[in-house]
Amino acid sequence: MLCQDCGQRVATVVFTEVTAGRKKVSHLCRTCAEQRGIHAPDLNDPLASFARPREPLSPEDAPITPDPHDGLLCPDCSWTWARFRESGRLGCPGCYDAFREPLEGLLRQMHGAPEHLGKQARPVTRVDRVDSPDELRRQLEQAVATEDFERAAQLRDRLRRSEGGRR
Repeated sequence: MLCQDCGQRVATVVFTEVTAGRKKVSHLCRTCAEQRGIHAPDLNDPLASFARPREPLSPEDAPITPDPHDGLLCPDCSWTWARFRESGRLGCPGCYDAFREPLEGLLRQMHGAPEHLGKQARPVTRVDRVDSPDELRRQLEQAVATEDFERAAQLRDRLRRSEGGRR
């Protein structure tokens, strides 16, 4: 879709404006959006837009005090928390330790936990396991030796199916 303002560039910003209960949706290119004062987030750096303080919707919504962590400084690279909030980037590996507390709060907001727990592997069950014909023969012999003829019949049938009905 082309930009609704210039009609020349591809629209990459969708801007929805509600005025007096009426909704108006505009599809704009980045250049026309910025000319209107609409700043689209950098899609290549989603953390930067999340960490950056949002603009107030009204004067009452404006923050009363700055972020209490803005004074934090990384001893290794002199990067500040305020600079991280502006750029969404850390200066060095030491920043993770220097900004541990506010970063954990940010991760809790984003992920619901301060650390990645990873996926849990599902347990392998008997149904998931495919026995080789040799293993089935061994189990069949053991079932016959212990006179477990019901199990032996089941193993015999499984062995026939695994060998394609031969035997």
